[in-house]
Formats: sequence, structure tokens, C-alpha cells
Amino acid sequence: MEYQTIKENGKVKFVVLPFKSFQTILDRIEDESDLHDIREAKSEPLYDQNEAEDYIFINPVKRERLEKGWTQKELASRIGVKQSTVAKWEREGAVYRKATRQKLAKVFGIGETSFS
Repeated sequence: MEYQTIKENGKVKFVVLPFKSFQTILDRIEDESDLHDIREAKSEPLYDQNEAEDYIFINPVKRERLEKGWTQKELASRIGVKQSTVAKWEREGAVYRKATRQKLAKVFGIGETSFS
């Protein structure tokens, strides 16, 4: 199944999946135990749609940093730059040079295109 997990401080905060996949899951609910699990999940805290969308579409450097549970200072230390540089990278609409994209990709262990 195609889905994306959104983490904060190393813990899953949201799971995003295509509506068709969600509908398939609903269609497969067969018995009371399935319904019990769903009802139990309802007791977990829900997030406002705007909050969820803000988090999903957050600046990629900030999102990756939060998923790792790092502060700006920790990320700066891992890359060898100042904390103020990380703050600049996390601004809305930030554009990264190739060398910066490579450093970010390496420290986060993800593809360089995540920062394009």
C-alpha cells in the first residue's frame, strides 16, 4: 500500500494515504474486532486539518530535522555550519545550492531531490 508517514521527534505524527487506499481499508472491515480497533483509534488525539497540512507542506529542511528530533543547533553541528544558517535554510521559499543539497541529503540519509 502506498502511504507516507510524517514524524516529529522521531515518532509518527500523521499517516497520509491515497483516498482509494483508505476506501479499500474501509471496505475490508469484516467484523466487530475491526470496528473495535477503529473506535479505539478515535480516542487518540486528532489533529486539525490545517495543522496537518501545515506540517505536510513544511519546509523540507525543517521537516526532516523535526523527524529526527534535532534542534537547529544540532543540525548545524552535524553539517558544520552556524545555527543561523540552518534558520535561513528553513525559511519559506528557501533555495539551496547543489553543495548544500548534497550535505543535507547526506546528513538526513535521503535523496538530494528532496531539497529541490
